[in-house]
Amino acid sequence: MSQPPCPAAEMYLAALSHLPDAVVIVDAAGEILFANAAAEALLPGGLTGLGGSGAPLGYQLLDSYRCPLAKTELPLSRVLGGQCLQAEEFLLTVTAPPSTRWVAVTGKPLAGPGRAAGLLTLRDISAAKQQEVSLIQQAFHDTLTELPNRDLFMDRLGHALARTQDQPKLLMALLYIDLDRFKVINDNLGHQVGDQLLVEIAARLRSQLRPDATIARLGGDEFAVLLEDIATSSTAIDLAEQIQTAIAQPLMLQQQEVYVDASIGIALGPATYKNAGDWLRDADAAMYQIKDNPSQNWHVFDSSLQVQQDLRLRTEIDLRQALMGNELRLHYQPIVTLNTEEICGFEALVRWQHPTRGLLMPGEFIHIAEATGLIIPLGWWVLAEACRQMQAWTLEFPAMANFTVSVNMSSKQFSQQNLVAKIQQILAETGFAASRLKIEITEGVLIDHSDSIIATLEQIKALGIKLLVDDFGTGYSSLSYLHRFPFDCLKIDRSFIENADQDFEKLEILQSVVRLAWNLGLDVVAEGVETPRHHAQLKALRCELGQGYLFSRPLAPAAIEAMMTEKIAQMPDPASITPAP
Repeated sequence: MSQPPCPAAEMYLAALSHLPDAVVIVDAAGEILFANAAAEALLPGGLTGLGGSGAPLGYQLLDSYRCPLAKTELPLSRVLGGQCLQAEEFLLTVTAPPSTRWVAVTGKPLAGPGRAAGLLTLRDISAAKQQEVSLIQQAFHDTLTELPNRDLFMDRLGHALARTQDQPKLLMALLYIDLDRFKVINDNLGHQVGDQLLVEIAARLRSQLRPDATIARLGGDEFAVLLEDIATSSTAIDLAEQIQTAIAQPLMLQQQEVYVDASIGIALGPATYKNAGDWLRDADAAMYQIKDNPSQNWHVFDSSLQVQQDLRLRTEIDLRQALMGNELRLHYQPIVTLNTEEICGFEALVRWQHPTRGLLMPGEFIHIAEATGLIIPLGWWVLAEACRQMQAWTLEFPAMANFTVSVNMSSKQFSQQNLVAKIQQILAETGFAASRLKIEITEGVLIDHSDSIIATLEQIKALGIKLLVDDFGTGYSSLSYLHRFPFDCLKIDRSFIENADQDFEKLEILQSVVRLAWNLGLDVVAEGVETPRHHAQLKALRCELGQGYLFSRPLAPAAIEAMMTEKIAQMPDPASITPAP
C-alpha cells in the first residue's frame, strides 16, 4: 500500500493512524492510498467494497432499509463524483466473522497532482443506534408488558383509517378491555403483585389473538385490540368471549390465588370514523355500558350510546362542580326494631340536587363517581355530613341520643391508605360518638381476603364503630368470609325478602341466613320490608331490625325533624302525670 505523495505530511499521517475512526483514502482506480488501523479492523478482507473498481470483499454496505446499494450510491463513487458526505448512516455487514454494525460515513473529494482521490471517514455508531432503538422502543411500547403503548396504537388506528380511502368496505373492530377490580388487588396485595398480574394478562391476551391483530396497553389496567379485515361483527364478539374466558382463569401470584374479570367494549369501523380518537372513544363508551350493567360481558357500540356518552360526560363535569358547591344532599331512611316498630337509627343515602335536572337518585351518578374516582371525595362528604347531622339532632332531640347512622363505604374509598385516620378526624371534628356509627361494606371489598383489609377492619372496629356487610347474599362467597372478618351485623338484601312468603325455597334461605347470623353472634338488618307480611315473617324468624317502605321512605332532614317534633308533642307532659300513691 503506497503513501500519499506528501513527505511533509508524515506528522499528520501519524495522527490519522491513531484516530479511533476508520480513515481511508482511495483513488479513482480503487487503489488504497491510505488506511489507518481502525479502517483495517472495521473492514476485514479488503477495502474495495467502499466503491471504485473491484467487487466488495468480505463486507457490504446497506441503506437504512437494509437494502444493498447500487454502485453509483456507494460512498466512494459519490465522493469521486465530486460530492461531499456528512455523517450519512449505513449498515455494514461483515461475512467473516459474521457481524453487523452501523457506521456514519463522512467523505470529501481530494485533488492531487495528476490523480483524483477521495477521503472517507467511517465511525462505528452501533452503540448509539442501539440506544436509539431502545429509546424508540420505550417511546412506543409499554416497558412492563412490552406491548405497544397508546401512541403506537393510535398510529396503527390512523393507518387502518387510511386504508378505507381505497377500500371503503373494509370491516375492522376495536376492542377496549378494562380489568375489573384491578385497583383493589393492586392496593391491597401490593404493586408488585399488580405488575405481575398485568404481565400475565398481557400474555393471555397475546395467546388469544391472530398474528395480524394489534394489541396495546393503553395505561393502567386498560388494553385495546385492533382486528383488521374481519368478515362480520361475530369475529369480534367471539374474540371478546375468548378473552374473557382466558382472563377469568385464576392466577397464582406470590402464593395467592387472584381472580379478575374484564369489561370489553367493541366499536366496529373504520368507515364510520374520521379520526382514531373518535373510534377509541366509542369503544370506551361501549365498555362503560358493561360497568353500568354488570350482567353483560361485552357490548357493541351503537349510535344511541353517543347520547349516553354525552350525558355521562356532562354528568361527570357537573358532579365535580357539585362536590365543590352545595348541591349534594343526604336523605335518611329509618331503621326500626321489628318487635316494637320504634326507630333506632337511620341509613344515610346521598342525593344530588342538580340545578337543571332536579333531584337525582344515586343510580344516576354513583357509577360515574366510581369510574372517575370522585367516589372518594363524595364518600368522605357523606360520612362527615351524616356525623354532623346526627350530632346536631342529638343536641336538639334528646330522644335521638342513642340513634345510630349507617354509612356506605365504597371499595375505592376503603382502599385509601389514610382511611382510619380520616374517620377519626371526622368523628373528632363533628363530636359524634363512634359507637353510634355503622359502616356498611359491600362484599366486593372483601373478595380477596387480604390481610390488609382484615387489619383495617379491625382498626375501625377498635374505634368502637360497628361494621355491616351490605347486600348480603348477592356477592361472591358470602358464607366463606363471615368468620374471617370482624363484622357486627349483616344486612340481608331485599331480593331475599321479596316474595319470600310465596317462594318456599327463598324462605328457607332467609331462615338459614338469620340462623347463621345468630350462631355467629351477628345482628341482622333486613332491607326492603314493604308489606305487613314481610314484617310478620321477619319477626317470626327472630330478625331484629328492618327498613323499607312499610315503615318509611328515605326522608330529607326537614322531614326527620318534623317527625321528631310531632313525636315529642304526642308525648305526655311529665307535669300532668299524677304520681302513684
